[in-house]
Amino acid sequence: MTSAYQTGDSPRDGFPAAPGQRTTATPALHTTEEAAAILRVRKSWLERKAAARKIPFTMLGGSYRFTSRHLSQIVQLFEIAPVTELQAPAARGGQRAAVRRRTAADSAPPLRPRPRSGPRRRAPETFSPDLPS
Repeated sequence: MTSAYQTGDSPRDGFPAAPGQRTTATPALHTTEEAAAILRVRKSWLERKAAARKIPFTMLGGSYRFTSRHLSQIVQLFEIAPVTELQAPAARGGQRAAVRRRTAADSAPPLRPRPRSGPRRRAPETFSPDLPS
């Protein structure tokens, strides 16, 4: 694994310098295509997650850029820990779980029509044969 900083520039193997300590190291930035290849995901998936602010990224020049630290954080965000025996639900010998059917009480309240915007329309005048024209 390569460090986010150029070799020899960082005080502690890829971690930024302490506050007040100056360093000239710049993190290596990966384009969306490069980051997608490293993570083995589609470019479109990476762009959707970045646009939704679900993953860390840097925006430079209108393009998404990812550091090695960003990539490792993305992996950690989507990591799924294994389920231990204590956490797993006890399986019953071949019994099928009861399926609850949806009832009217489970559903949302009925929708109301949206209020009109703008002036109300007048009803068309009806023709009355009694009135002189």
